[in-house]
Amino acid sequence: MNRSVGLIMLVSMLLGGWAFDAGAFELDKDYLYSRDANVPPFQKSREFFDMPDRPGSYEVIMISENIGPLTFRMVRVRGEQEKTLVQRRSYSVGNHEFEARFDNPSGNDDLIVEIANSNPVVSATVSVFVIEISGQ
Repeated sequence: MNRSVGLIMLVSMLLGGWAFDAGAFELDKDYLYSRDANVPPFQKSREFFDMPDRPGSYEVIMISENIGPLTFRMVRVRGEQEKTLVQRRSYSVGNHEFEARFDNPSGNDDLIVEIANSNPVVSATVSVFVIEISGQ
């Protein structure tokens, strides 16, 4: 198991937050990308993911324990065109979660995730995971 995922599971169990089934994660999903995005106050971060050049389905998960509000945005990239697929805002004081599915049926698309930090004082660290869903 990846060290970052193990740390997130431990913190989540201690805080009573995110419900995570480690067994299911390892058995039926292949871990593709993991990144920590640091977002300064009143700024945003755009993280580009060069997806495999083959058809597939993916889960995008973003987690942060920082003070919000945070806005999460998932964008499909094809050539020079970008299309927002999902955008959500989280006002919680820690325990921010975003999860969405990214289908790439042609294998020609890439992914951008964008995190906007609306807190005027505190930077936010957001863990971003892209997981390939097997057997689809």
